[in-house]
Amino acid sequence: MNKLEKANEFIKKNKEKVTSRPYFHFTPEVGWMNDPNGFTFYQGEYHLFYQYYPYDVVWNDMHWGHATTNNFIHWNYQPVAMANDKIYDANGCFSGSAIEKDGKLYLMYTGHIDPNLGFDRDETQIIEQQCVAFSEDGIEFEKYLNNPVIGDKELPEGYMICDFRDPKVIEVNGVYYCVLAVRNEQRRGEIIMFKSNNLLDWTFHSSIYQTHLEENTLLECPDLFRIDDKDVLIFSVMPCDPEYKEEVIQNTIYVIGEMDYEKGIFHAENRGLLDYGYTFYAPQSTEGKNGERLLIGWMHRWHQTTPPKEYGFNGMMSLPRQLSIEGEKLIQQPFIDKEKYFKPSIKEERVQLGVEETFEIKNKDVGYLHISVPTSNTKRFSVELNKNEAKSTCIEIDVENNRISFSSDYGSKDRINISDFSNEKEDMTLEFLMDLHSIELFINSGEKVVSFTSYDQDKGKNISIYGREQVELKQIIYGEFRSG
Repeated sequence: MNKLEKANEFIKKNKEKVTSRPYFHFTPEVGWMNDPNGFTFYQGEYHLFYQYYPYDVVWNDMHWGHATTNNFIHWNYQPVAMANDKIYDANGCFSGSAIEKDGKLYLMYTGHIDPNLGFDRDETQIIEQQCVAFSEDGIEFEKYLNNPVIGDKELPEGYMICDFRDPKVIEVNGVYYCVLAVRNEQRRGEIIMFKSNNLLDWTFHSSIYQTHLEENTLLECPDLFRIDDKDVLIFSVMPCDPEYKEEVIQNTIYVIGEMDYEKGIFHAENRGLLDYGYTFYAPQSTEGKNGERLLIGWMHRWHQTTPPKEYGFNGMMSLPRQLSIEGEKLIQQPFIDKEKYFKPSIKEERVQLGVEETFEIKNKDVGYLHISVPTSNTKRFSVELNKNEAKSTCIEIDVENNRISFSSDYGSKDRINISDFSNEKEDMTLEFLMDLHSIELFINSGEKVVSFTSYDQDKGKNISIYGREQVELKQIIYGEFRSG
């Protein structure tokens, strides 16, 4: 039995053991999952591939898992697309992307070689190269005979092949471009670009984004796309070396600007944080069915509390987000049919709360909560989710000073502070999408977003809105999740 058959056979025998899945966030059929890969719309449905180890709930030899959907609520698990069964990917089929060409679906990924599998890192033994696989039906994939297609011969001097990964392929005016993360000889992160006419023969084009030495960062999982008349570059940030792990926060950045493909130059204009939480990483985008730009990310933090082993899975994806640009900001809104999947059970208008007065919603822990408040005469209030007698996740809203603070008695205990919202809007809006193990908060229709995950089993089931000063809530809507 080869590695691919072995993985699929194991999943078949063990998938029924998985418990406590979230209701509307994607999880692996069994085992470990991290980065989204190959996110694309192909042959009438959305395909999501992902970094995958089916045999345990911890990271190990990376395979490519695969699932398809039409609505991002109901998913069809497909057979594992790739396993690490070649010399050039012996220790993992690492992250990459997908693109359609001549009716076929091409996957481009990083073939990872590391005899120690990352547990005792020796850079002299690690090789990362870019490889291709293709499929006629989007389900069964064949690896290209002449892999790798971008290796040490194509990588210019001054870059380290031990950290050279995460290809994102795009097509512009009939030419293919690939952006990649790499560590330079100063041990800092860069994003470089390669160019091809056929997806198989690649040449180095340019370096399009560099970090400063003092930032002490490595960049991962780059993405480059166009929205309206602007180009957007996305990358995830991690410490460039273990000695900087306490000072560099792993998060994801977007940069709005102009990409000159002919010259290979990215002109950066505005930069922002994609998600203010600590559990959103390595997102990948695709063009949707109707031309929308959609994004999905991995909801996890490497050192956070993991799910109980008896759950049988580890890792979730965020809800898909539709992206747009307003002024200098990237806007993100949940790309699911809220009216179809969340049935309103509470709808209140003009709720007045005095100091220390509360509005309670009992026994509601999975659903959609919408709150709007007028910015002119509201000062401070808080929202507590998953509340019981002793614990909650608390979001403190200071409308007057344009600040929100997010903290929790579950999962990560780090406080999240968000500020500098648009103050031109008549109302501030808060949209909470609450699932069994996560909360996603969209502020002011996606001006800023916070993701939070927690696998704690003792979470409460109540919601409390608490007036810290005299408060007028313009509207409160709660919708219970329904699967169809």
